[in-house]
Amino acid sequence: MKKKAIVLSIFILSFILCAISLSGCGLFFNDSVPRNKIFAYVNDNHELLEAFPYAEMPKEPQEKKNYIINYLGKNTIVKSVYAFNENILRFTCGGSGLATGSTYTGFYFSKDDTPFALEFDGHELIEIEPGIFEWQNEDGRHKIHIEKIRDHWYYFVMDYY
Repeated sequence: MKKKAIVLSIFILSFILCAISLSGCGLFFNDSVPRNKIFAYVNDNHELLEAFPYAEMPKEPQEKKNYIINYLGKNTIVKSVYAFNENILRFTCGGSGLATGSTYTGFYFSKDDTPFALEFDGHELIEIEPGIFEWQNEDGRHKIHIEKIRDHWYYFVMDYY
């Protein structure tokens, strides 16, 4: 009887871990796109990306995904698009971890060609090298790294710990 309980427990635990990892929210979640691939993608597609018709994007998540693929192509690295304001259009390319221990990567278009702290708007970015900007909160749990790709285009990595 004990053996059956152990086998059943292992089966249930395996099922739960599998379901979590397949849901995209699990411990093994990582669909980040490397920096060099993001830079190449933006440089190769900046005109198409700049003309992205965000105002026409549907509200439903699956429809949004299909809209992005239909506009940018099935081989796009873009997972989501969000307009922060009239000046900033963010293209997210994936991430890793869970909500409180996660990293997100992508790029954004800035009409006025200035760096922007995205979710950390209102905090002053520090230029650590020409075209490279960073910010982090006092305890280091939230931070952003931004690099200029080309005029009007910026790469980002956001960390939440």
